[in-house]
Amino acid sequence: MTLDRLPPDWRRYYAKHRKAVVTAVTGLLYVVGWSLGFLADAALASAAVLVLATIVGGYDIAKRGYYELRSRTLGIKTLVTLAAVGAIGIGAYWEAAAVVFLFSLGSYLEGRTMRKTRSALQELLELTPDTAIVRRDGELVDVPAREVEVGEIVLVKPGGKIPVDGEVVDGESAVDQAPVTGESAPVHKADGDEVYAGTINQDGALEVRTTGAGSDTTLQRIIRRVEEAQEAQSPTESLIDRFATYYTPAILALSIGAFAVTRDAMLALTLLVIGCPGALVIGPPVSIVSAIGNAARNGILLKGGEHLETAGKIDLVAFDKTGTLTRGETTVADVAGFGVEADEVLRLAAVAEKKSEHHLASAVLEAAAERDVAGGRVETDGGAAVEATRPGGETAITDPDAFDVVPGKGVVASHDGREIVVGNRALLADEGIAVPDEVADYVREREAGGETAVHVVRDGTVVGAVALRDELREAAPEVVRSLQDAGVRTVMLTGDNKRTARTVAEEIGIDEYRAALLPEDKQAAIEAFREAGHVVAMVGDGINDAPSLATADVGIAMGAAGTDTAIETADMALMADELTRIPDAIALSKATRWNVYENVAIAVLTVGLLLAAVLGSVVHLAGGMLVHEGSVLLVIVNGMRLLRY
Repeated sequence: MTLDRLPPDWRRYYAKHRKAVVTAVTGLLYVVGWSLGFLADAALASAAVLVLATIVGGYDIAKRGYYELRSRTLGIKTLVTLAAVGAIGIGAYWEAAAVVFLFSLGSYLEGRTMRKTRSALQELLELTPDTAIVRRDGELVDVPAREVEVGEIVLVKPGGKIPVDGEVVDGESAVDQAPVTGESAPVHKADGDEVYAGTINQDGALEVRTTGAGSDTTLQRIIRRVEEAQEAQSPTESLIDRFATYYTPAILALSIGAFAVTRDAMLALTLLVIGCPGALVIGPPVSIVSAIGNAARNGILLKGGEHLETAGKIDLVAFDKTGTLTRGETTVADVAGFGVEADEVLRLAAVAEKKSEHHLASAVLEAAAERDVAGGRVETDGGAAVEATRPGGETAITDPDAFDVVPGKGVVASHDGREIVVGNRALLADEGIAVPDEVADYVREREAGGETAVHVVRDGTVVGAVALRDELREAAPEVVRSLQDAGVRTVMLTGDNKRTARTVAEEIGIDEYRAALLPEDKQAAIEAFREAGHVVAMVGDGINDAPSLATADVGIAMGAAGTDTAIETADMALMADELTRIPDAIALSKATRWNVYENVAIAVLTVGLLLAAVLGSVVHLAGGMLVHEGSVLLVIVNGMRLLRY
């Protein structure tokens, strides 16, 4: 009876579970054949059933062995096929069936565990609901989530799963976004906050304007990125693959040589089978795949096995200060005027900074708005200022007539025929502007408190200073201590002046700091660390960190959720702004590195002992195959431990 005559449900089941069915049938035939020979003394019937078991179980193996030979490679399936055929040729029927059955069983278990490992993250997709409640033409309608269009308003009820990426436009709630960012605690969401598909709305209704749906969501991009990373080979995997191309033919030559010397066909066939580097080839990929899947479920995206292995060797972590060790939420702490009112100093600074996209500019403009220094209101979008007007229509903070950014130093602008300079000492030195003693004393005092102070200059005279503060992240000292306890040196790289940098470094307990650095200086510092023999990780979050992130052995981007560029380009991306993930990621990388070494050791030791045992006539074909397959399963189980690290 052919498969076409089976009911459709049976055919679908067979197609889906072919390897399991073949393994089970082979095992059953093997038991029957062995029983006929040893219990019923029916040698001919036993041989026939065992040959049938070998054919059933060996068909797929031989087929893949044929494809291996066509691609000019000599793999384990070719060797197993040769061993089975050879065993039948010398009348060792039950050994032939045993080899095929054990290999088939091992392959089935191996495939099942690997699929489970790879699909661990895919299960997150099941968190995304299939339908969404969308407001269309004034009514709420249920539509497939993948058909929601960008800009449409989606209603998410309390306790419901969010079906799209979007921005909250109405309502407040706590959202469990662990599937995307790995954050253990729910995050409060209100107007203007981003939410992600697959996360869970807990206690309040939310209306969300869609920014991405279907395959265009952060969670989908994470899944794709992780799958690509799991497919990318690590250096160890590449090395083992190259080794296997020479090792397998060597085993074949050893087998032929053994037969030529001893004329013992069973010995030659046993060498052929147990010499296969199955555990050596499968061990490292299982470790890498498990570690990448574990990291992703905890909000850490790794670019691939190469970067995972490199991260396991990190002995120096360099931090950018602003937005990494600090919250990146700079506010104006104080404004001092020297010969003019403080509000006038702030107004001048706001005019000069109005077109700047620097985070300090946003803080100055927000302070100007709060103090209403121009009699109106200035609004920002968190970065560059946006147009704002007085109630009567007059612009609150006027645009500068001319504006020039001096990277790492400040801005030079002109307004109403007067020059305004806002910047640090280096900028004032470049412009040939003298700093009065009382201003210098004020700036030093603010910097000693860990603040950043910028001078405000009008027509070549320093008229005031603005002190800005960015609060440290609470976890920063603990993260630094954790890294130091793990033997990792910590360094802070900042564009701030030395006094501010020293205060922050002492507060955090960091090993070393380097201050007054331009972006190219940070990059040079990373290069110097590498040339000194360190394996360097750079942690940053801003565009100005990009050169340093690219130069480091491992570039770590923070707060990557919703940022396509960070997800696609960073060697390692932390989906949430959680510094504590960094020691976790490095610890996982080091554990993975050791796990790979363990698997290589298990594989090499097993094959070495088996070869010695076979040559000493202690182990025979079926027993050797059993131990060989056991070593394969052992390295798989060992690698899968990283799923729960």
